[in-house]
Amino acid sequence: MTPSLPALRAFDAAARCGSFRAAAEALSVTPTAVSHHIRGLEDQLGVKLFERAGRDVALTEDGRRLAEATSQAFGLLDEAVRSMRRSSRKVVRLAAGPIFTARWLMPRISHFWEVHPSIELEVLPSYRPGALDRNNADIVVRWGRTSEMSDQAFKLLELCPVAIASGDFVARFGPIEAPEDLLRLPLLHQRDHWGWLDWFAAMNVPVTEPLRGPIFEDANVLLRGAAEGQGVVVGWLPLIDQDLVEGRVVRLFDENIAATHGYFVENWNSRHKGKETRATMTWLLEHQ
Repeated sequence: MTPSLPALRAFDAAARCGSFRAAAEALSVTPTAVSHHIRGLEDQLGVKLFERAGRDVALTEDGRRLAEATSQAFGLLDEAVRSMRRSSRKVVRLAAGPIFTARWLMPRISHFWEVHPSIELEVLPSYRPGALDRNNADIVVRWGRTSEMSDQAFKLLELCPVAIASGDFVARFGPIEAPEDLLRLPLLHQRDHWGWLDWFAAMNVPVTEPLRGPIFEDANVLLRGAAEGQGVVVGWLPLIDQDLVEGRVVRLFDENIAATHGYFVENWNSRHKGKETRATMTWLLEHQ
């Protein structure tokens, strides 16, 4: 007899979450119900699927094989449902990072609704939108170095780098009189060291040793760290205009550096190039 769908769903959730309690929360059922489903599944299959260790569980070898199968099966089902919803509700799925979504897209979103009331824009938050599965998004907005962007991408927004920190940080570590002074100060990095490396190169400061300091994916976290005096960061104009106006951070120099990074937009899902996707792409590029 084939195991029931609720039992397989409970098993799949427990395998992903690593505990029956977390699986129960994900499925909006009780931990007892999850445990009951999995116990019945083990009895029906005649194998042990989990090793119990208090509230945590770990997959056995048989459990791992079944988890691979259920993950693929439910993934196919979920994608089929999403595809049907897209076709019936005219949904356009846009993958973008959190700072772009908060500081560029959100201030313009009401205009999008006014111009395209029949399109339901579904924003998929991702720190690395370009790494998403092609079937998940219709449009991808990527952040990166301008020199590394694909020829298939359209430039949406140029970003100019400036060195910023909090006023308290400057008072504590100052005076900061020349760009090379930053080499001795705490630096915070976004994704990799290229933001700072490009900045130092533009300011004619040789970097003879590897840069140090923590690396963060989320630029919002980075800006909060700067505002709280945790270090110096590369801020990107015009995204940080409001932070400067409200005094959360200050510019350390009056540098005028050409854009080194930017946001680029791509039509990612080649199988979904309907008029709604084209209209959304056009709207994005018209508001750069």
